[in-house]
Amino acid sequence: MKIGVIGVGAIAQIMHVPYLAELPEADIHAIADPGENVVETFGDRYNVSHRYTESTALIEDQAETLDGVVITTPMHTHAEVAIASLEADLHTFVEKPVAVTPADAQRVVDASEASDAVCMVGYMKQFDPGFQRFQSAVDDVSEVNLVTSTVIPPDVGSVIEENYDIVYADLADSFIEESNEERRQQVEQAIGTDDETLSQAYDFHLESICHDINALRSVFGSVEQIDHIDIFDDWKFITAQLRYEGDRRCLLKAGTSDRKCYDERIHVDAPEGSASIEFSNAFIKNTPSDVRAKLGTEETTETQYTPSSDEPFKRELQHFLECIEGSAEPRTPPAESKRDVELIADLIRTYDKEGEASSVSR
Repeated sequence: MKIGVIGVGAIAQIMHVPYLAELPEADIHAIADPGENVVETFGDRYNVSHRYTESTALIEDQAETLDGVVITTPMHTHAEVAIASLEADLHTFVEKPVAVTPADAQRVVDASEASDAVCMVGYMKQFDPGFQRFQSAVDDVSEVNLVTSTVIPPDVGSVIEENYDIVYADLADSFIEESNEERRQQVEQAIGTDDETLSQAYDFHLESICHDINALRSVFGSVEQIDHIDIFDDWKFITAQLRYEGDRRCLLKAGTSDRKCYDERIHVDAPEGSASIEFSNAFIKNTPSDVRAKLGTEETTETQYTPSSDEPFKRELQHFLECIEGSAEPRTPPAESKRDVELIADLIRTYDKEGEASSVSR
């Protein structure tokens, strides 16, 4: 299958491009990135002859040749590039989140429904063998008393710097300023305010917690009410109390840090015990997630699972290729990502800066 890669930044260099090159069914036929130095470096490294600095040019020139595209551009460009790809009837993999604004997310959903091509959003945790085992552990408990989800990533830049040699794009200052301005406008549109603290909170946490919001919904269903949301330490930390289907309560804790350790986990308390998953550092390849179950009221049995160190990024790309050939349906369609964008926008929009509890039905 001939695949085009649009956007060759850090995560694409670490995960998407190398794993596509490993998959025998995939042929990286074309690449596009605004950094000409990146295009030349990876064009040479992976023997890609069709090279572009604009996504529109790749799509227009290669629409009749390619089987699909993998879009790993900055999040505020996801919607426009995905829509252009789908309108060209190219099978489309787009990294999460599907868009910055709920309105743009809906546009991608509409484009997907109007296209003969499949569309899949890059939620790699859905392909984590550990997460799949965690889902089974939750299914085994009689009921859920409380869910706690924690998302505090490390200083991602230093983790990448220690482990990989990344080629950073040489871009004009004017290009960067224009891109940042477009991102800022989309963020403000999504949350309905130009408040700097709330804009920074949404900009960071949309990209950071959408994986976990998606994972929580796949296990517990839809959020029916936001009972409380607090944003503090300027914009850096969020706590929220969410009410899922069946009146199941979730305490969400999210933040950012300069430390090296990666703290991303979901813990479920049940009458007879608990189930938990501690996700591994998403930027370090083949590091398995830690899944544990504790059961017993009179005595306790603790079980630790390490189902596989198979890389979720590779597994999701394999799934995308299966969707292209028609042997599978996208496990992570754009309609699901739209719901994630809507919820995270709701969290920020309903925050009361006076610190009083916010309760919003959805």
